[in-house]
Amino acid sequence: MRDDGAGVERQGMIREKLVYSADPLASLLLDRLGLGPGGMAVVALAWGVLYVLVLPAIFGSLHGTHGYLGSLGDWHAQLLLFLVFPATCAFYAWQPRSIAGVYRAMDLRWGLVEVGSGYRRRIWLILAVCAATAVVLFDGPKMVVGYGSWWMTENWAFLVGREASLAAAFYVLAMIAGRQSVASLEWRRILSTPLSASGLRAASTHGLSWTLLMALLGLRLSVEAIELPQRVGAITPDYYAKIALYFVVGVFCFWFPLSGSLRRDHGLGLKWLVPGLGVVGILSLPVLGFVVLRFLLGA
Repeated sequence: MRDDGAGVERQGMIREKLVYSADPLASLLLDRLGLGPGGMAVVALAWGVLYVLVLPAIFGSLHGTHGYLGSLGDWHAQLLLFLVFPATCAFYAWQPRSIAGVYRAMDLRWGLVEVGSGYRRRIWLILAVCAATAVVLFDGPKMVVGYGSWWMTENWAFLVGREASLAAAFYVLAMIAGRQSVASLEWRRILSTPLSASGLRAASTHGLSWTLLMALLGLRLSVEAIELPQRVGAITPDYYAKIALYFVVGVFCFWFPLSGSLRRDHGLGLKWLVPGLGVVGILSLPVLGFVVLRFLLGA
């Protein structure tokens, strides 16, 4: 019995590593450095403190003056680097463990190649690197040319720090979306067949954690909708692209895995209630956050 238990544990660990097998950054952080979700959050928060507080204190950019926004007055940057970015990094480290847990709850008797071959594909690394590169190429020139008196444009240290943060964030988000897409496709196929209730329950629980991450990202989009008109005078076209991507990825990765089970059972019973509310929540979070923030800020 002890050997069987050890074998199950080893199988679980292999599946967890399989989820990020195409991600060299995750392999470095999770395997070699031993960082878990808490460690990732602490590292991200430490970077936020360094970038928002320490460096501005060194360069005299903490406090704002007439027409100049210092880092202490930049509540947008504080929200992103003290809350959204650490939480996203924690989810990035926690997600493989949660995905592997769903597979274990499904009690599959298949080999690893049949179950998780999609996680090994190098396309996810290529897309993540492209996303990180594209955001820097797009945002860098815009920062230099289009923004005015703002502490992030004060010197090259702040500009490089901003672009490094954006590159890391978009790489992490692309990897999260890639893993979730593979899981969504496989879980829908698995859940469309008769399965124990524990598998469906585990997939639903993971979906709720996905909704919490989307809530933070929706809050970030709400903040950007308030900041852009004040900073550059209008909502820029790339913002609408982010909103569209948020809707597509959020709804697909939450609804699609469960839809196989729901379609199998037919009807519109109570089983549809939680997924339906989840979809409504994902779709409404940016709008709700925008309204609430506008009211709180009096903007």
